[in-house]
Order: sequence, then structure tokens, then C-alpha cells
Amino acid sequence: MAAANPAESLREEISCPICLDHFTDPVILDCGHNFCRSCINRSWEWSDTNFPCPQCRKRSRKRNLRPNRQLANMTETVKNLSRCSFRPKEENLCEKHEEKLKLFCREDQEAICVVCDRSQGHRSHTVIPIEEAVQEYKEKIKMHLEPLRKDLEDLLMFRSHEEKKAEVLRRETEIKRQKVESEFEELHQFLNKQKQILLSRLEEEEKKILQRIRENVTQLEEQSSSFTHLISEI
Repeated sequence: MAAANPAESLREEISCPICLDHFTDPVILDCGHNFCRSCINRSWEWSDTNFPCPQCRKRSRKRNLRPNRQLANMTETVKNLSRCSFRPKEENLCEKHEEKLKLFCREDQEAICVVCDRSQGHRSHTVIPIEEAVQEYKEKIKMHLEPLRKDLEDLLMFRSHEEKKAEVLRRETEIKRQKVESEFEELHQFLNKQKQILLSRLEEEEKKILQRIRENVTQLEEQSSSFTHLISEI
């Protein structure tokens, strides 16, 4: 299988996955993927709470868009190569000499032809093959992206750690909540049982007192009747 064209590979590095054009105001998501700010905002236009990455579909709870200035600067620099590397072959010609643009001038940061290389304007400049320039800029992009990826990995590890702590806290809180509810339910049942016992005792006591009162009344009535009878005989 043939190796990928360095220019095409570099083009992918500086192209937005949504609009497929060079990055404009690139931003990096928590998952590490980059997009044009306007493209990702349009993609999230109807999202209120969950914001998925268009590439990996990983969701975020908020619009966390961090400017990727290194990628923006590198995109602008690489655009100087677009006339030779990113155009159809028939357009890879020097506008001045109608020769193929095969070289890259470091000082002027532009693609040139072999005639330009021999001209007065570039004679003392450092000139390298265009493929080499593309590879160099690709390496520079990777070099600038590596610290960002490392920072992102650290951020994701920290977020994962915090999410685990939050999950542990939620579980512990749920266990405590269930314990409190269980203890209060047991207390409620105990108090309700005590209530029924006390009410039952009160009812029994009431019955006993009423019974004694009835017995006393009956006894008094009998005595009263006896006294009345005795008085009538006298």
C-alpha cells in the first residue's frame, strides 16, 4: 500500500472535520478533537444540556470550548504552502515563470519554482523541497499539539478522579439516607405500637373505673332504699 501524501496528511491535520476547510478560530473539546468555533456552535445549536463531539460522540455537560492558538497559528503558516500542496496539479505552477512549484523558501515562507530559486530574490535564501517543508510543518504541528494532548490527558484524569469521588459520595449519601429512613421507620413503628398499647391501657382503665362507679352507685341505691324503708316503718 502506497504511503500517504505528506501534503494531504498535513491538510487533514489543519482541516475542520465539519466544514472540511482550513480551521478558522479553532477550538479544542474535552475529548481532544478540534473544530472551527462557528462549526461546533452550529452543530450544538439545538443542544441545551448535552453537547456531543461530532467525531467521537463523547458528551459534555457544558459548552467547554478552549481556543487552540497553536493550531490557529500553524494553520495560517501552512496556508503559505497551499498553492503547491493543496491545489490540483494543473494549478501547481509559478505565476511568474509557469514552472512547477517544487521548492519552499524558508525566509519568505512561500512555495517557489526552480527559476525563482536561481533568481536574485531567493539566491541567498534557504530553499528546501516542498515535501520536506510539508513534513517539517507537520512535525511542528504535532510538537505544538503534544503539550495540549498532555494537558488534556491530565485534565481528563483529574475529571475522572473527581467524577469517581462524586460517585463515591453519592453512594455513601444514599446509604446514609436509607439508614436514616430505616431508623425513622423503625422509630415510627415503635411509637405507633406504644401508642396502641397506651390507648389500650387507657381503655381498660376506663372500663374498670366505670365498672366500680356503677357498682358504687348500685350499692348506694340499695342502701338508700333500705334507709327509706326503715324510716317508713318508724
